[in-house]
Amino acid sequence: MGIFTFTARVHSLLYQKSDIAYRMQKLTARMRTLQQYAALIANGGVSIGDLLGSSGSNMGRMMNYLAWAHNNSLLYMQQNAPQAIAWYQSQMGNSQSPANMQKMQRWIMIQLYQQGRDKAMQIETRNLKIEQDRLTQEKERLEALGQSVEAELKSAKEARDQAIKDMAPRYTFNA
Repeated sequence: MGIFTFTARVHSLLYQKSDIAYRMQKLTARMRTLQQYAALIANGGVSIGDLLGSSGSNMGRMMNYLAWAHNNSLLYMQQNAPQAIAWYQSQMGNSQSPANMQKMQRWIMIQLYQQGRDKAMQIETRNLKIEQDRLTQEKERLEALGQSVEAELKSAKEARDQAIKDMAPRYTFNA
């Protein structure tokens, strides 16, 4: 009876070991794509070319980031542009031509838009760091689980082998 119990336990542990290896492989691939995405964000943002060259698992997140960063930057620009333009006009007075004033307003709006993009990039970088830490903890948990399953598998195999030896008939010669 013991041999069957140990054989079933070995089979169960081999299944768990395979499942852990599969989850580790998926987790490693997810971490790699997340690191690639984080590198793109750290370089100053995601372009359309980066989006088209990305893996399918990151494309949705990149598209969401592009839309969110653009909308966030526009909102930041619209909220801060009136004060910045008013401050500039108060400093310069009426000494500038309307064409130069329009160029300066456009420049202010572009700078504010870029500041909004930088803030969005900082937020996304912070979110990526949190997710990378979570994935790292999950990987460490799976590695520890894999080691415990491997140790239990070794002892179960030894117990199965011992049960096989105990079941073997012993023939002795009596003279």
